[in-house]
Amino acid sequence: MERRIKLQHLRLLAALARFPALHRAATEIGVSQPAASKLLADLEYAVRHILFERRGRTLIPNTLGTVLTHRAQAMLRELEQASDELSALIDGRRGRVTIGAIDGPTVNYLADVLAAMRARFPLIEMEVETGSSQQLFESLSRGEIEVMFGRVIPAFNPDAFSYREIEMERFAIVGRKDHPQANAGPLDAEALQKFDWVIQNRGSTLRLWFEAIFSGTDLPLPGHIVNTNSLLMTLAYLQRSDALSVISEAVALQQAACGQLSIIPVTLDLGGAAYGLIRPRHRPVSPALSSFLETCEQHLVASSIAAPALSPTRSSTQQSSELFA
Repeated sequence: MERRIKLQHLRLLAALARFPALHRAATEIGVSQPAASKLLADLEYAVRHILFERRGRTLIPNTLGTVLTHRAQAMLRELEQASDELSALIDGRRGRVTIGAIDGPTVNYLADVLAAMRARFPLIEMEVETGSSQQLFESLSRGEIEVMFGRVIPAFNPDAFSYREIEMERFAIVGRKDHPQANAGPLDAEALQKFDWVIQNRGSTLRLWFEAIFSGTDLPLPGHIVNTNSLLMTLAYLQRSDALSVISEAVALQQAACGQLSIIPVTLDLGGAAYGLIRPRHRPVSPALSSFLETCEQHLVASSIAAPALSPTRSSTQQSSELFA
């Protein structure tokens, strides 16, 4: 049976289930009645059994014919679904995209893009990993994620990676809900130095910015610092103490609106660092990833938040076409 049964046999069985007259089934599968009759004879020879009872022009499947017809219909449905899935994969309507993102983009830009992806490409599975730019860049280099939303780090090589700047990420100093300093006067560096802190690990952009607060005024770092790259750990620790932290302004505004923390007024410049979309230049782009990158670009154009300069080494037009083509 495995060697002799062909796709046309399966199609004839499925057609006979809908149209028990041989001439109607033949028309359904686009062959002549004699050709359909030969197909049926070949099929019965292959299985060594009669499959249909002839009652005039009507063909009634016997027990064996019924079993084989049901199997044929199931196999044809599987083939049709496989064809649909292949088409969806080829044109970017189905697949999987793995993304890395620092905290700021996950709250505003990336969340909007994912919502647009859900509306346009509901069959594409999106997986988002969060972390520091350093962690995400290492994951990107190892091929564990396909793209990342983060900051350019010293290890970034413009010949190996493309960078599409999105916007400047501002920072905010935060404390627990109802923190005593939430409604007090703005704090300067000397006042901030007296608090406990929970802050990202050494080497991260937020940590460097935090350390610069005190080094710029010749002050030592605060005496007690909890080091963590986990936003969840940061929020949990803040709720249990009067400690402070530095997080993305977008995250701070969201958490403050939900009553999870307070934004602490300070005299410092809270301007942060630019972030963008980073992708390996020479790694193949799947159709699903291409659909995601296209959606990213459309959102950038629609929101008009794209920065004019994408990197110090390549023109905006060149990098945009390389990244989103």
